[in-house]
Amino acid sequence: MRQLYPKYFLPEGRHGRAVLGPATNSISFWLESSVRRPHSMSTAIADLPGPFAARRVIEFEGPYLAPEFLLPDAQPGAFLATKASQDPRFYEKATNKVVMANHSILIVTPRSKILVDTCIGNNKHRPRNPHWHMRTGPFLEDLKSIVALADIDYVLCTHLHGDHVGWNTHLQDGRWRPTFPRAKYLFGRTEVAFWQKAISSDPETNHGSWVDSMQPIFDAGQAIVVDDDYEIEPGVRLVPAPGHTPGNIMIRLEHGGAISYVIGDTMHHPVQIERPEWSSKFCWDKSLSTQARQSLLEAIADTGAWIIPAHFPTPTALRIESHAHGFKSCG
Repeated sequence: MRQLYPKYFLPEGRHGRAVLGPATNSISFWLESSVRRPHSMSTAIADLPGPFAARRVIEFEGPYLAPEFLLPDAQPGAFLATKASQDPRFYEKATNKVVMANHSILIVTPRSKILVDTCIGNNKHRPRNPHWHMRTGPFLEDLKSIVALADIDYVLCTHLHGDHVGWNTHLQDGRWRPTFPRAKYLFGRTEVAFWQKAISSDPETNHGSWVDSMQPIFDAGQAIVVDDDYEIEPGVRLVPAPGHTPGNIMIRLEHGGAISYVIGDTMHHPVQIERPEWSSKFCWDKSLSTQARQSLLEAIADTGAWIIPAHFPTPTALRIESHAHGFKSCG
């Protein structure tokens, strides 16, 4: 399969497949579930030497959707034939629901603190989705337990679906205001153009999330629309991965030849590592979405690179290995 934007999957200034460098040049990921879960507290840590750290802040984690609803391309019974379906971390047989999460990823670099994807949010009017509607969870308090809101330098949304922009704003004195007072909110140019066109004819598009979670950021002068391959700082770059939405992006972290990715909704569930051809019900273009997954898997398999998706449950961060029939995950 033709790789999608292949140059983004290679280390800067090198050719060929990315490889994991020596321990002193590796990327460090500290993935800690510091937020309450519906069932129990959980901590998942992958700790490597290097300049980057990532902390996971959970809004929700638990059994969520039937596999046939999430993955309509899967033939009846095909999901139950996968390895992911046999792992209770990823699938609850008693309810026939895949286990998923909503979380933000806080990336700490030598220069800045970057919050990736801001979940659903509290007090958001989402009557078409009861799970999203008027939430009152402890996400913000839990985030504040690990970082001051004023210390966030960048907020970055991998795409602009309602479950990725909600905590961009919070309700204060009856108005929606930016949650992170000092942050620059970075939005990809393609994604912004797509949703601005959509809301021009129907402001309630995308559950009305533009009105309460995006427009206040623009009104406050904190929004920055950037190219889809924008470099935030050395070693931290956006990577176009259209398919889930037109402007879906990933974040590539690189140091000393080691590359890892925060991938947003490029994958929704670990089963898509086994079956990358299965796109979610929520994907805008299933063919492009499949291509983005396949390209990513081909590029990082057997390199030691981490992927950190937006909805994978604990342990969330996984490495990819190739085998005779495709790909599999490892911790």
